[in-house]
Amino acid sequence: TVLFNFLSKLGLKEFYPNKITLQSLLEINKNSLSDETVQSVEEIPWCFLRKLFKINADCRSCAQLSSDDDEEDENDDPFSQDLYTAGDSADDNVNPLDLIVALFLCADGSLQQEMALKMSMCQFSVPLLLPDGHNSQCTLMLWALRDIVKEWRPHDLSESRGFVEDNIVQADIPFFSFVRLKNCSLSKSQCLNHVLSLGQQHHNIVIHRKMKGGANARKIANGLVEVCWFLPCGNRNLDTFSKPVAFANLRGDICESLKQFSFLCQVSTATFVFLDKVEENEHKILTSLQDVKSKLFLVVNHKADNAKEDMKSVKATKEELDLPNSNVKIKDSTVNVAEFSEKLCQLIKKSMTVGTAKISIENMVAKAAELGLSVDEGTSDRQKKAAKEIIDGIGVRSIPDYKKQQLPLQGENWKRLSQLEREECRLKKAEDQRLEEYKSQLQEEKQQIKKKLCKHKQSGAMKSFIKHLSESDKEKRDFFLNWMKIKLNAHLRFACQLSLLRHKLAEHGNNKEKDVKERAELDQALVESSLGIEHYMREMGLIYEFSSQSEDPADKVSDLPGLAAEMLLDGHPLELLDGDASNIPERWLTDVLMELHRKVGQKSKLLVLTVLGVQSSGKSTLLNTMFGVQFPVSSGRCTRGAYMLFLRMGEDIREELNYDFIVLIDTEGLKCQELAQLEDSYEHDNELATFVIGLSDITIINVSMENSTEMKDVLQIAAHAFLRMKEIGKKPVCHFVHQNVGGVSAHAKTMTERKYLLDQLNQMTQIAAEMESRPLIKSFTDVLDYDIQKNNWNIPGLWNGTPPMAPVNKGYSEAVADFKKNLLETVKGDRSDELSQIPEFLEWMKSLWKAVKYENFIFSFRNTLIAHAYDNLCKEFNQWEWEFRKEILTWQKAAELEIFNTDNRSELHYVKQLADFKKSKLPKEIEVQQTTMTEKLKKYYKRKDRHVHLIEKYKTDFLNSVISLAKEIQHSVSNKLDCALEQWKSSKEAQVIQRKHREVIQEQVMKLLSDCKHRTLSDEELTQEFEKMWTEVTADVSGLKEQDIAASILQQLRKKFENRKLEEEWQKIKDLNEIGKGAFKYNIQKELLLKEDFKSFVKYICKYEIYVKDWIFQHLQQKMSEDKTLCKLKNKTLQVIVQKITEATEKASKGEDGAQLPDDKESITVLINNMREYLIKDILISEDAEQTTMFQIQSTCHPFTKSLIKSLSDLNEQLQEEFSNSEDITETLNKLPIKPQDELFKQVFGCGQQCPFCKVPCEAGGKRHKKHHAAVHRPKGLGRCRYEDTEKLVPTLCTTSVHSECKFRNTYTKWNWHPYKEYTTYYPDWQIPPDSSIEASDYWKYVLVKYNDRFAQEYKAKPADVPEAWRRITKEQALKGLKDAFNIM
Repeated sequence: TVLFNFLSKLGLKEFYPNKITLQSLLEINKNSLSDETVQSVEEIPWCFLRKLFKINADCRSCAQLSSDDDEEDENDDPFSQDLYTAGDSADDNVNPLDLIVALFLCADGSLQQEMALKMSMCQFSVPLLLPDGHNSQCTLMLWALRDIVKEWRPHDLSESRGFVEDNIVQADIPFFSFVRLKNCSLSKSQCLNHVLSLGQQHHNIVIHRKMKGGANARKIANGLVEVCWFLPCGNRNLDTFSKPVAFANLRGDICESLKQFSFLCQVSTATFVFLDKVEENEHKILTSLQDVKSKLFLVVNHKADNAKEDMKSVKATKEELDLPNSNVKIKDSTVNVAEFSEKLCQLIKKSMTVGTAKISIENMVAKAAELGLSVDEGTSDRQKKAAKEIIDGIGVRSIPDYKKQQLPLQGENWKRLSQLEREECRLKKAEDQRLEEYKSQLQEEKQQIKKKLCKHKQSGAMKSFIKHLSESDKEKRDFFLNWMKIKLNAHLRFACQLSLLRHKLAEHGNNKEKDVKERAELDQALVESSLGIEHYMREMGLIYEFSSQSEDPADKVSDLPGLAAEMLLDGHPLELLDGDASNIPERWLTDVLMELHRKVGQKSKLLVLTVLGVQSSGKSTLLNTMFGVQFPVSSGRCTRGAYMLFLRMGEDIREELNYDFIVLIDTEGLKCQELAQLEDSYEHDNELATFVIGLSDITIINVSMENSTEMKDVLQIAAHAFLRMKEIGKKPVCHFVHQNVGGVSAHAKTMTERKYLLDQLNQMTQIAAEMESRPLIKSFTDVLDYDIQKNNWNIPGLWNGTPPMAPVNKGYSEAVADFKKNLLETVKGDRSDELSQIPEFLEWMKSLWKAVKYENFIFSFRNTLIAHAYDNLCKEFNQWEWEFRKEILTWQKAAELEIFNTDNRSELHYVKQLADFKKSKLPKEIEVQQTTMTEKLKKYYKRKDRHVHLIEKYKTDFLNSVISLAKEIQHSVSNKLDCALEQWKSSKEAQVIQRKHREVIQEQVMKLLSDCKHRTLSDEELTQEFEKMWTEVTADVSGLKEQDIAASILQQLRKKFENRKLEEEWQKIKDLNEIGKGAFKYNIQKELLLKEDFKSFVKYICKYEIYVKDWIFQHLQQKMSEDKTLCKLKNKTLQVIVQKITEATEKASKGEDGAQLPDDKESITVLINNMREYLIKDILISEDAEQTTMFQIQSTCHPFTKSLIKSLSDLNEQLQEEFSNSEDITETLNKLPIKPQDELFKQVFGCGQQCPFCKVPCEAGGKRHKKHHAAVHRPKGLGRCRYEDTEKLVPTLCTTSVHSECKFRNTYTKWNWHPYKEYTTYYPDWQIPPDSSIEASDYWKYVLVKYNDRFAQEYKAKPADVPEAWRRITKEQALKGLKDAFNIM
């Protein structure tokens, strides 16, 4: 058929009928970023839709292929007929009307609505009756037009500046139809355009034959009836008509579309029939309309050719219909179309008398059914009925009353809960109460409110709402939600007169003299009278938020997050921040988004984009135009807070951009200056801006250069928020959009304005920096990467003329499209896979929201992602530090050994030179390791995983710590080398004495041997002779003790292998790098609690370093005793030494030529000298020891070597057996030159500073951090703090005090009272954020309660007055709080 052939040509056959979804059009893909040139017929529909969704009024020109043939060949014959006929018959030409009909036939209900809405914004006519393409049936497009809401100002409201807002299908207005006969040379569509555009810039609302593509033969559009509207603006000089008028236009002649013609005649106020002449069959059709003949007007185009015959046929029809002369209008050839259209206007005005029939499109349904036309709403009757029942339930009640009864959870209790949570953070109303007691009272009230909220049963309206959302498939759900919106809006328009409230609010805005309070009351009344889908969705979220695990399964509350996740994926917005209560339902949002995360297979990398600006600055319109979405756009501030909407990334662009979704966040407008004085409005806006900017990757700020006061207000809020983000490690991209800036020279002209903007930003940044105590920040570029050229966008005005008849400015659409393309281009490959998944987004959301509730945001911000990232870096840093130390330690040992192995006969100055030489080499060795460690740190910061970008601000601290470490190690090693020199000097002196006595002893021994040669002595006599000689010889040697030589050798070996290897191995016993500081502190405190020993608590609090070193030592002993760990370590090291000696012996037994040494006595000296050389780096063998060994050896080299290897083997076995039997671990650990407990302590101890209030130790990484911090602080009484007057220990946590109105005094303040809030005045190096949760400090609360009396006794004070709630904390709760505080999974 013709329809299928045409759909095939456009590539739409597979989508017929109604298979193109709205969601598929909103997906971000390469096509949505490409330029809109059309290369093939199949691309035409998609190009049209993309442009339409950008509200680009040029979209209808997409129906023609982009041609390269525009530049004609200079040699072409200008008179050749081929030039003018070839194009007409080309198969690629598409009439825009055919394209529109085809797309409406292929679009689903939601997409049809969106297309009609966007076409209406472009001021295009929209389908009223849609032919099915076979011309056998057509459909009344009531549903498709349901979403179109228009505003206008009738002339009778001009003076009062009032306006009317109505859904266009429900508006009762005059309805005029334009139709034509077969013979009609005057374009009725052109006339209609002139009628609609009189008084304003001409715009082609209706497609006509003189437009691009309009002359192409129509394939499927005949029988289409379009509708468009004239809407007055209230200006008599611009308005053609004083009231709204609807115009219908039938495509094709009436003979081809009799049903449509009959329908139009029945429903129209008047029908204008355009004709040249009347043929016989047309005469019959027209004369059959006797019942509506008074509404019939004939518009005749008088032509010179055959004019007499033509006019005769017209006259006959006129007379048979008995039409008055005023109902016939003849256009003479001397009158052009524009002039003739003015006459038509006069005719239309005359027919719009007081008694003129009016009709709404909604009321045309009965007539359509009577004539056999179908209606597109037929499939949604059930959903319509359900929505009607819910809205009818409002009845005559006021909206506030209805919300209290049917949407009770979002009432006063929810708002009170929000206030309590804020007060819990700010403690402004504590007055003279004890802070912890006051906090407990707030907690108690919160629990009571939550219990009340949990007891609420679902209201009838909510049960019905949830039931119809849950039971329906996507299409039915969309129908239901749309019907809800339509019915709600209708009720609100007529029952609550919302538009009147908005009008009053606007009047107050224009009159600055009016009472500010009155304006605020109007604003509040508007909020309270608002009721939309968002309120029902909010209630649904709160039903889940306050539902218990034991909820009745029949209520299916547990299914709600899954349902909301599906709706998000379907393109519905979800409330992120309830602006009425200034609160976030965290449980609800978390479960909804985690459900979405699961539904998309954990592939949820998010690019978050937010628009901020003052009220009515075009924020929502900007987002809607940019992404084709439909955030509510209203002239009044009805809904507060922030909404998010998810847009999928297409497969073709997902990898390139590295995101799965774009999340759009639309916020309420920031309040104007006059209202900023009320209800902490500035604070509210500041919180909102901080929250959404903190969640966003890209922030767009709408600024208006015309209103400098308004602009400054917005910039100050933005500068404040960006400064806060910088301080917590978030780096959003910021773009400033200047709307209503047009003209080709706008960019150049606004350079001055942009420089002015930057000046303002710098000024606002300095103010914000002062408020946030950040004196080093002087300009906006200190906070953000900001380019005056790249980060500013000029967008022309939205309307091309005066609304409501003005179309959207094509320049607006193009500028926004260009802006969008640039935004997405700049994010390509910016971030890694890990950084923007839904779980991380939720973590940020919770952390931001918690910090926002405190007055000092920067010092209140805590985030587990940052904590984990920081902990990961600390682990790595500790590992690098150990590698640094190990390398230098190895170098140090070799240097020491070289000094020790210097011949004792050498001069002192030579050895001193050697020591100095080694010390001069030390800085180079240190520098190499320092550079390596610094490079590792820099490389770590370039990583794209582990959330490294969140801890950028700590980079300088760690770099400084590397420098500090290098200085510390250099100092230590330099001292060790000095000690080695001193040891060598002492050794030399001792060995001079030894050598002297050894020579005497050797001489006497040789004399004894000589004497005994000639005498036969028994062993006993020989021993007596030796003892006598020995006593005489050593009589002059002081301090000489008998030694066990074998034991000495064993001792030397033990010393060597212990020192050589054990210090490297001990860290493998319990690698603290693997558990981190947090887990270490958790384990130590957990053991303390379970041990229940008060003295241990006191030691931990008051002598932290000693306690922790002892704890580590005990755990090392315990670990080493498991599975004979120490024995295994010793054996492993022994085998290394034995192997080295064996290898050295084997090498030493050969000469330089590789041959075995001769088997003579002299070779033994060569062997030992060689061994000494080979083992110089491992074992110290002095020349004196060598000479002692050589004394009176009678053996030759080969037997000596075998004996040595045998002795080594025996010694190995003997030592192994001794290790197996030895259990003295303590002795071994104590002998190590580097104590493992000290080294491990360094890795978990931090810098050693303690909190000035509660004495908890600092946990920051490295030694040179700028800020000290700890995960969990304690009640100050545990740090010996007491009240001056009562001597009682203070139960308040310092994390509570620093956010309260309380004061302190001590020696630092010179005993003057000072606010806790400003503790950084005296302790600028400490950062004390609030506890991560109320439960985080349960551990120390429990400890204080349990040992209150004993701590008082220990500290010579009186017991603390602890809150009653603390006494209910169990040991299990204390442990859980500790676990949560240190993020232990």
